[in-house]
Amino acid sequence: MSRSKFTVLEKLNLIEDYQQSGLPRAIYERRHGIGKDTLRSWLIRYQRDGLEGLQEAKKNIHYSKELKHTVVFAYLNGEGTFGELADRYGLRNATQAQNWVTKYNEDKPLTASPSRKRVPTMPKKTTFEERIEIVEYVVKHKHSYAEAAEHFQVSYQQARSWVLKDKNGGYEALVDNRGHHRDESELTDLDKANLRIRQLEAELKDKELVEQFAKKLLELQRKG
Repeated sequence: MSRSKFTVLEKLNLIEDYQQSGLPRAIYERRHGIGKDTLRSWLIRYQRDGLEGLQEAKKNIHYSKELKHTVVFAYLNGEGTFGELADRYGLRNATQAQNWVTKYNEDKPLTASPSRKRVPTMPKKTTFEERIEIVEYVVKHKHSYAEAAEHFQVSYQQARSWVLKDKNGGYEALVDNRGHHRDESELTDLDKANLRIRQLEAELKDKELVEQFAKKLLELQRKG
């Protein structure tokens, strides 16, 4: 019999144990009382959002009308299963996507909460500083991609893309190289050092570690 709820730590331990077990996912899920395809969802969410992706969904989360339609049209165009689309667009489960498609097929409106702002579906031009602020809104203040998109009036895809770029390459990866703003090559070593310090301040609660890192960077600059 499968369990309905696991703690974040239990999910993380199960993910690591499964990766080392060499067992097929379906067999591992049955042996450990995990629902069908649940482990797959945990893996994708953990790879995408880290430990935050393994947390229980907020009960009061809302999704924009535009995002709902994007998911519905993606499903109708054969771009993935409900589970795959839920993972791609940052939904907490496949049931949400399935419900939206059902409503759409029954000609029922896919409305968002009246108090929510409209979230752009097309990319919005942003400055380097704005992209950093959006990343910090998600990483430092623990907001979702959907909440960041609404708050800063950018598309969901933009918010998610910038957070992933930051995870892989730091704030430097957020520089726009298409000619709208200064090229990454124009960032001085001091600019890059300051960006790394700011990034650590957003990620670390221990200010002493940030100060130590800053001192080491300045020492390396003097030696260089």
